[in-house]
Amino acid sequence: MFDEEPDTTIRYKWDPRTQTGYQLRFDAEGAAKGAHYCYHVEDWNCHTVTGEWPCEDLDEALGVLNHFFSIDVARERERLSAWLPVAYRAAA
Repeated sequence: MFDEEPDTTIRYKWDPRTQTGYQLRFDAEGAAKGAHYCYHVEDWNCHTVTGEWPCEDLDEALGVLNHFFSIDVARERERLSAWLPVAYRAAA
């Protein structure tokens, strides 16, 4: 269901309709600078097809992913807590 890229991106399900998949990216640099939208749900292949959804927190990002395909939000939140940088785990 997902492929992990180094540190900041997790790729999810392929969508045959758009010929791309979705990825969740955490912008640690932006978060360190106080940015409000540090989570990004993106089209991993062709950003012009489905675009990008900047999200204020992990719940919002998981909600966007759940809109595109069904995920167990509670389970995914728990799994991602180990992926987030330590400083942002409690805030997620």
